[in-house]
Amino acid sequence: MIAYLLSLNPDANIADQWDFGFLKDMFTDLDVEFESVDTIPKGDKAIVVIPARHHAGMEKQVQKELDNLNHCVLFLMGDEEAEFDIDQIQATHIWVQNPHLGKHDKYNKLGTGYPQHMSDILEAVVLPIKKNVDIFYAGQKTHQRREELSGQLKTMHRKNKIEAYDTQGFTQGMSHLDYYMGMVGAKVAPAPSGAVIPDSFRLFEALECMAIPIADQKTAKGEVMEYWDWLFGEITPFPHITNWESLPAYMKEIKKDYPHNIHKQTAWWLMFKRNFKLKVLEQYNG
Repeated sequence: MIAYLLSLNPDANIADQWDFGFLKDMFTDLDVEFESVDTIPKGDKAIVVIPARHHAGMEKQVQKELDNLNHCVLFLMGDEEAEFDIDQIQATHIWVQNPHLGKHDKYNKLGTGYPQHMSDILEAVVLPIKKNVDIFYAGQKTHQRREELSGQLKTMHRKNKIEAYDTQGFTQGMSHLDYYMGMVGAKVAPAPSGAVIPDSFRLFEALECMAIPIADQKTAKGEVMEYWDWLFGEITPFPHITNWESLPAYMKEIKKDYPHNIHKQTAWWLMFKRNFKLKVLEQYNG
């Protein structure tokens, strides 16, 4: 199989984007060949991956390139604000990363995933590492949901071993290695909402590090959104939270069921990734 990493915008290449990490790993497992292009050669079938945010307003040009293929599995990546006009696009199969409820219901859905550098870092970590920390969280306080979580964590040290760090900005905190070591050594990793929708790197990083994410059900603006089962297309095994003041009660139940719950979650995550790869194969060959 071949995946064309298409960019009609000289300032954007999906191969350089953090949110290509999960998809890149899945494609690597499938022995997909990557080719960065600014035009798609005429052919029978291919996977096409586009940094969609950087192609908003260029939908007609994108469609012209897609028309060079008889069969196309298209991945529209990195458009949390949903600025790319998907209604102008036709392809055999379409996947949308950071999908929006009500707007992208009919498409295949893909979460933010984890950053590209994560796999290399975790490969260098000697596992297993003991889960000696109950909660690990490091993040910037950029909106109300993160403020609420940060404040709640400060009240929970008496009954939980917590490592929590407020950072000044994106990537301005601890090193990538220290961050992932913190994730790997924790039982729970709260995952507050992203800037627009509940989706975030943190939830997928937790799944990869075998920590239980507590998934936000509110957006940064406080809108309640039943997002996670919709995104994954099935009932998810990790807890969802609407009020961060409920975190102590969640932790009590998680610790009571530990490690059964993490074993269940890890088995589910491995199966999800397997099924994802099988679905892409089926769509490509269909």
